[in-house]
Amino acid sequence: MTENLFSHCAPVLSVDNAVDTARFYKEKLGFEIAFTYGDPPYYVVVKRGQGVSIHFSEREDCTAKIQPCCVYIFVTNVDAVYDEYLSKGVDVAAPPENQEYGMREFDVVDPNGHFLTFGQDV
Repeated sequence: MTENLFSHCAPVLSVDNAVDTARFYKEKLGFEIAFTYGDPPYYVVVKRGQGVSIHFSEREDCTAKIQPCCVYIFVTNVDAVYDEYLSKGVDVAAPPENQEYGMREFDVVDPNGHFLTFGQDV
């Protein structure tokens, strides 16, 4: 079996407004806007760090409710990320907690209802 066939992965999240969602990720979560597509943009990619990117795609059927999903983002210092987000007014339900499965993590919910879990090994 050949090793290292996989490079990276990026979730594509359904959103009501790709530009507004990307603005939240930029202003509140410290991501950079890496790519936009369409005029006006209906597909946007945000990135942070070496390997974390999230794609936003506006839904074609805006009458259906978005089904929230969860994205787990591994970080090297979860407490520093938590402090950064508090300083930017991000609504975080609880401070980072050590979990029995060996991770220290906290959650953020984005404007579309998607859950972002930020965690590190303990």
